[in-house]
Amino acid sequence: MFTLPIPRFDTKNAPHAELAAAGAEAEKVAAKVVIPDNLHFQTARRRVREALAAAGIAKRIDTLVTKLLDG
Repeated sequence: MFTLPIPRFDTKNAPHAELAAAGAEAEKVAAKVVIPDNLHFQTARRRVREALAAAGIAKRIDTLVTKLLDG
């Protein structure tokens, strides 16, 4: 098993603030994804991931998380 060095959230930490802002933007993009009631959960999740990738938010979040974990 392994552990990740996830620091406690700090609003003064630039990557934390940027990650929070990117998360808020991701939430807005995800809310616009049309998900019919009968859609299987994994398919709905894939559609949201695709929308986040198309908007460039997924890559930005990945970069910020890497920066945060690398210190």
